Amino acid sequence: MEKIIKIVGENKEIEMSELTDLNLSLFDGATLTLKLLKLDDSKDIKISAKVGQNSHLVVFFADFSKRDILLKSDIHLIEENASCEWHLASLSSATSIKHFDVSFYHNVGSTKALMDNYGVARDKSKIVFSGVNHIKNGSKKSITNQVAKIIVFDKDSIGVASPILRIDENDVSASHSASVGQLNSDHMFYLMSRGLNKNEARELITRGYLQPISEKFSIENKSKIEIAIKEAL
Repeated sequence: MEKIIKIVGENKEIEMSELTDLNLSLFDGATLTLKLLKLDDSKDIKISAKVGQNSHLVVFFADFSKRDILLKSDIHLIEENASCEWHLASLSSATSIKHFDVSFYHNVGSTKALMDNYGVARDKSKIVFSGVNHIKNGSKKSITNQVAKIIVFDKDSIGVASPILRIDENDVSASHSASVGQLNSDHMFYLMSRGLNKNEARELITRGYLQPISEKFSIENKSKIEIAIKEAL
């Protein structure tokens, strides 16, 4: 079942831990801060959004479930001064496969989209970050940026980061970065030289990488995130 959320000229904050497909519309200077927490179910999720003039969508997506997930999100910036921020953190373990496909479409000029995805893959699990930031012809003065970072813990864990920029206009600012790699050996050495064992050092680094997103959630859900990270490690 799809949940439809339409906001006109208002500021709203919505936090959800029972996730469903979402259809979002923001118009006339509306602002929506959407906080989505996935902990246990295996339901695939679709998010579609239209962001109008002077409106702003902020999404915090925290995925600390132990199951597979396919997230497909398409966000359309359809009027001038529309903007969106997307922040995602995910931890995979065991044999779970997690695929996050997040795309932004700049349909007019003077629009802005910023995305950062952070993941940690353990055991034989897999995390994939994909999606397109598309600045269409005529969308002058638009700004778009993608950041995707994945740490792979074990030799059988897999991380894939494949951000794509599709630029059909010259007068824009567009950038992306992607990195996939193992834990920083210098960081591990430093922490272990201070008395931590290997598992404690790994846990501390992981918490520093993923836990900041928990600060955006309610006290109850923040506690759930911290427990989920601890159990996964």
